[in-house]
Amino acid sequence: MCTDKTPDPIMALQTRLLGELPDDIAMARDAYHRLAGEAAGIMDAREFSAHQAACKAALGHLESLIKLLRWACEGAGEVDDDAPDKSNVDQLIVEARRTLNRA
Repeated sequence: MCTDKTPDPIMALQTRLLGELPDDIAMARDAYHRLAGEAAGIMDAREFSAHQAACKAALGHLESLIKLLRWACEGAGEVDDDAPDKSNVDQLIVEARRTLNRA
């Protein structure tokens, strides 16, 4: 239990995540785009399969970072379910998964 003199460690974590996660998400998104763009040079079926698995793992990482950001926002009282950014991120994830599943 936290008192007025003792900071809440969860709130401290949420505040830290709110400051750091947007940059982390941008870096993960950029890394995914670079990784996904490398498919054109892959000829071998084994290499393509490994590449597809790496893309799926990158998307999973990105999705986890977004979930952490949402959790941090909830604690800070900053969640807006109608926010366009939320739907854009969700749409990006859906489209990327759809593309990977077609490959």
